[in-house]
Amino acid sequence: MTDNSRGIRLGNYVQIRTIEDEELEQVWSGKKSAKDALDAIVKRGDELLARFEAANKGK
Repeated sequence: MTDNSRGIRLGNYVQIRTIEDEELEQVWSGKKSAKDALDAIVKRGDELLARFEAANKGK
C-alpha cells in the first residue's frame, strides 16, 4: 500500500455533519448570520480535522 492507494479518508465526517447541523440551526432560528455560521463550521471542522490528522499521522 502506498500513500496514493489508500483511498479517501473521511476523518470525523459524522462529527462535522453534526457541527453543520448545529450551526445551520442557529441560522434558521435567527441567532446567527449565515456568514458567522459558515465561519464557525470551518473553524470547528478544522479543529476536528487537525485532531484526526494528529491521531492518524503515519498510518
